[in-house]
Amino acid sequence: MSIGVTINSVPLELGGIIDTQILGEADFRKAGPLRRLIGKHPVSQTVYTADNCKLECFDGGFAIYPCTHGYLNKDRQWETKAVVFINNGRIHKLEFKVIDGLYAAANFLDRFHEACNAALGDPVKAGRFRTRWKNGAATVSSVLHRDMVNVDFLMEVIQDS
Repeated sequence: MSIGVTINSVPLELGGIIDTQILGEADFRKAGPLRRLIGKHPVSQTVYTADNCKLECFDGGFAIYPCTHGYLNKDRQWETKAVVFINNGRIHKLEFKVIDGLYAAANFLDRFHEACNAALGDPVKAGRFRTRWKNGAATVSSVLHRDMVNVDFLMEVIQDS
């Protein structure tokens, strides 16, 4: 599935082979043993994270960026986080988060849904907090946390059963 994802100016193809050195050059850090244990990540996966990064997808039709300007009120600021899951040298899953976005979380969520509907069609599952689209061998989903200020955007290769 090609959805044109770029994080910190690094193009990432879901299911594609990735050179982890490129991730390091784009401010991604490999998760250590403690972080892997806390995150309950499978042993077979290598996990890389980046804080306050920019994501673009759907060929530039959707973008998320952090806003941490100190001159703004706290309700006008938000952070971002990207997580790349690699399994056998291929990108298995991409996770992108908007953190503490009082107004930004819902705004980004609405724009993400519009971009997904335009690129992928109607969702296969839609709800107040979770929405999911399927495209070939991958799923794209959004999860709005119950606190309404945090939202996760997920893109994942479907595992064969």
